[in-house]
Amino acid sequence: MEQGDIRNAQVILSTAAGTAGGVFSMFFGTWNDDLTAFLILMAVDFITGVILAAVFQKSTKSENGALSSRECFRGIARKTCELLVVSAAYQSERLTGIPYVRSLVIWGLCASELISIMENAAFMGILPESVQKVFDKIIDVLNKKNNDDKDKKE
Repeated sequence: MEQGDIRNAQVILSTAAGTAGGVFSMFFGTWNDDLTAFLILMAVDFITGVILAAVFQKSTKSENGALSSRECFRGIARKTCELLVVSAAYQSERLTGIPYVRSLVIWGLCASELISIMENAAFMGILPESVQKVFDKIIDVLNKKNNDDKDKKE
């Protein structure tokens, strides 16, 4: 490669990265620790969910507990919708001038992601027994609430 070709590639790459960063900031605001933690928790939840289904075959999302491409796609769709909710919160923050709307939404979603991660860990059996018992109770309560909510809708 010639020096001019390398320079052109650098300009194109820098322009693309700058444009992507600008678009990201337009949708989600500035990058901060809240957003970093949220994206990491989203990734950890997705990965632990795939491991739970593929390796342990104990997923509650599929009938046989095994990995399901449909459920995997649904998980990606849910994560995408979570990002859209964060974007909507940021836009609401900008529109109203009320600070921390995005942060509050992210914190709520982080709590949900953390619960899901711990649920996956519980189903894998990697939590200490005392912690496992607590999460079994939490999971039972959440499942009961979820079933009660479904019954009310029907």
